[in-house]
Amino acid sequence: MTVPNSGQGHSALPDRTKGPTRWVAYIVSMSDLEREYSPSSRVGGDAGPFVADYVARSAAAAALLGGTVTTLPGGTLLAAAGPGAPLLVFVHGGYWQALSAATSLYPAPAALALGWSYAAVEYTIAPAGTVAGMVRECRDALAVLAGVVRPAGVVLVGHSAGAHLAAMVSLAAGSPLPVDRTVLLSGVFDLRPLLQTTVNDALGLDDSSAMALSPQLLPVAAHREVVVAWGDNETDAFKLQSRAYAKHLELSGSPVLSLGCSGRHHFDIVDDVVDPSTTLGQLALGDS
Repeated sequence: MTVPNSGQGHSALPDRTKGPTRWVAYIVSMSDLEREYSPSSRVGGDAGPFVADYVARSAAAAALLGGTVTTLPGGTLLAAAGPGAPLLVFVHGGYWQALSAATSLYPAPAALALGWSYAAVEYTIAPAGTVAGMVRECRDALAVLAGVVRPAGVVLVGHSAGAHLAAMVSLAAGSPLPVDRTVLLSGVFDLRPLLQTTVNDALGLDDSSAMALSPQLLPVAAHREVVVAWGDNETDAFKLQSRAYAKHLELSGSPVLSLGCSGRHHFDIVDDVVDPSTTLGQLALGDS
């Protein structure tokens, strides 16, 4: 990542890991760091229109799908395509402090049209919820799904903060719901840089908890297939995070594919997952 050096008030990102997957320490100004970890800085500086689009499209999806959407214990929403259909499980983003399962139904109609069932995972966002608690809730959601569906295959998709949560869930070798492929979109996998940004105001992470909750710094016991993707119109920090995590997975022995999605930014990359005409769509849902 190349970050401008503005001369004064600089802070070093600490380097506390060893080996080839370590996070490289950068000297950046606080304003540079804030911008690098603000996805909207690449698309006009305001995430509001994109969030409003998620909300509107999810409401339209709920109206279209009607009674086919079931609320499971814990709040996860399931739209079933039929017995034996493969299942797409989606963990939403929002920097661990926004959005919900209800505002994450927008990919469901396209998924069902492709013959996939669709589940939007609910978790307690900050400040009411902790990041560690969110990881537990996502694991619990998979266990609940395992009790109600018998899919032909499972693809776990996480977007932004949801990519971090999906990565954390995917580290362990065992899963209550066997996952064939994990798809990580525009995620943050080393949380330490966020400690120096306003993102952490609601999260309340410290150095110890950030390290313990960073999949970049943790061993990978599961070796299922992983797709790591980002939009070509992302900040350097988000691109670096994805590339570094893909390398971490590769060095851990996991089969991993990584790609930058042409013409996509942080907020619209999810649409490619349920579009089989795109490379991401083919990698995400193909052969499952």
